[in-house]
Amino acid sequence: MRFHYTTQVRIRYGETDAMGYVYYGNYPLFMEVGRNELMRSLGFPYGRMESEGVMMPVVEMYVKYGTPARYDDLLDITTGILDIRGASVVFGYRMTRAVDGVLVVWGTTTLAFVDKEKRTPVRAPKSVLARVEEAIARQK
Repeated sequence: MRFHYTTQVRIRYGETDAMGYVYYGNYPLFMEVGRNELMRSLGFPYGRMESEGVMMPVVEMYVKYGTPARYDDLLDITTGILDIRGASVVFGYRMTRAVDGVLVVWGTTTLAFVDKEKRTPVRAPKSVLARVEEAIARQK
């Protein structure tokens, strides 16, 4: 990952299924938490992006399920920028149990940069690119 950020979520009872595992459809929501926190760490929460006229819809997602998470598990969500160029950005995710580091889920999402009014693709904002490059330099 060129740049990464880690945040945590604790699994709530309502996020589990009848088997006691986290329902598989909740992991994309956890990816969104990680993505939002990574962007916030760069100074670009989604609200700011939208106020500057840029939206970021998901256009592709890949999820690989490993060991199930259960109620009350604390997950570390490490989110990174794998690629950013043109009108898209690819995020990578690794979710591990905080207590023992066991890999629960990994995957990627590709998001497009879209003009809020025209709903057409636009190049990645230069201000975002600059912040990403600064963050990469700081993590080295």
